[in-house]
Amino acid sequence: MEQGQDKDAKFDPKRRDFVTRVGQAGMLTALGGPLFSTAAFAQTAPPPAPSAPPAVPGTVPNAVVMTEKDGVVKVLTETPLTASTVAEHYHDAVTPTRRMFIRNNLLIPEVDAATHKLTVTGLVAKPLELNLDELKKLPHVTIQAMLECAGAGRTAYQPLPRGTPWPPTGGFGCPRWTGVRLGDVLKAAEIKPGAVHVAFFGADFSAVATAPPVVRSIPLSKAMEPNTLIAWDINGEPLPKVHGFPLRALVPGWAGSASIKWLKGIEVLDAPFKGTYMDDSYRMPRHAVAPGEKMPADTVMIEAWPVKSIITSPASGAKFSLGQTVLIEGKAWSGDNTITKVEISMDEGVTWRSARLARQGDKYAWRLFSFGWKAERPGYVTFLARATDNAGNIQPMIATWNPLGYYWNGIHRIGVVIEQA
Repeated sequence: MEQGQDKDAKFDPKRRDFVTRVGQAGMLTALGGPLFSTAAFAQTAPPPAPSAPPAVPGTVPNAVVMTEKDGVVKVLTETPLTASTVAEHYHDAVTPTRRMFIRNNLLIPEVDAATHKLTVTGLVAKPLELNLDELKKLPHVTIQAMLECAGAGRTAYQPLPRGTPWPPTGGFGCPRWTGVRLGDVLKAAEIKPGAVHVAFFGADFSAVATAPPVVRSIPLSKAMEPNTLIAWDINGEPLPKVHGFPLRALVPGWAGSASIKWLKGIEVLDAPFKGTYMDDSYRMPRHAVAPGEKMPADTVMIEAWPVKSIITSPASGAKFSLGQTVLIEGKAWSGDNTITKVEISMDEGVTWRSARLARQGDKYAWRLFSFGWKAERPGYVTFLARATDNAGNIQPMIATWNPLGYYWNGIHRIGVVIEQA
C-alpha cells in the first residue's frame, strides 16, 4: 500500500504489452481445458467469512463499519477486513460509498479529526505540520477516479495464488473524491534536489506489536501528477472510518495499495522506501513464470493497472424472450491510459463488434459502454467484453499468471438464456 531499490526495478510499461501477448498462451495449460470453458470464467462465490476478531483498543470493530455497507457487499476476510461485491452490482456510473470495496492490511484505527496532524518531512526545505482545517483552506478539487486492489479478480487465476480471495469482478470502485493536490502540498514544502520517491505513512496498526507499519512510496513524478490527491471526502461526504477517515492518499489508476488510508505522514525520499509493503508485497516477476511457480528473485513493483473491462448488465443467468433486445452495459478502464474502444462478442471471441462508448469523463474515471443485441434463435448465449486503450493495449482473454495473483484483467464473460416467446 513503501528506500533503496534499483531504479531498473521500477514497473516497465513494456511489461503490460508482454502480459497481453503471453496471457493467453501462458494460461492454457494451467486451465487444463478449452480456452473458453465456462469454469474458467465463472463468477466464483466468496468463501464463508470467519468469525470477527475481538475488538482491540483504539480500533473500530469490523461489525460497526459493515453496517454502513450495502447488503450486496460481502465480507471475504475478517483479519484483515476485506469485502466486495461483483459485476452486476457495479451498474452505477459513480460507485456509491455503500458499495465501495474494503481492503485493509491492519486494523481500522479510531482517529480524532480534531487532533489529527499530517506531517511533510524528508527532502524538503520547509517541513510542514497541517491539521485538517489548514488543509481544507488550500485550493482543492473533486475528481472521479478508479481505485482497485492489486489482487482484484484473483480467484479467476488457476492455480489459485495466495491472497485475499477477490471474486473475478470484485475489488474496485470509481467514486468521486475531494481533496488537495499532493503536488501543491509538496510545492509548499519546497522539494530539495535529489528527491525521487514520496512515501505515505498510515495510522493503522496491528494487534501484534511486531507487525510492520503500512508504508508505500511512489515516484515523485506520480506524486506531482495533478490527479494525485490528499483526500478527505468521498462522494461529497467525509471519508468513512473504514476508507481512511480523516485523510487518505489517492493515487488514481495505480494499485490501491499506493493510496494509503488514515494518512498521517508524507516523506520525500532519495530512493523508494524499503519495507515489507514495498519489498515483499505488491511485486510481480519481471518476466512471466509458469503457473504455480514461486516468486523469482527478479521482480518489479506494481504500479498502474492494465486495460480492463467488466459487463455489469445483464447479470449472468438472466432470461430474455426471443425477439427482445438485450442491452449489454459495462465499464472499462486502463491505469494511466484512456479507453478508446470496447468490443462485444456473441460467439466466444470468433468475431467482435464495437460497443457504444459514453463520453470520457475525468482522466481516471472508468468509461461506460453499451451494446444492443437481438437474438435470432432461442438457447444459451454468452457475451464477452474486450477493451483497448490509447496506447494500443488490448485486454487479454486470460491474464498472465503470477505468484501473488495481481492484475487479473482477463476478458469478462457472462451467459444468458433466450427463451421461445
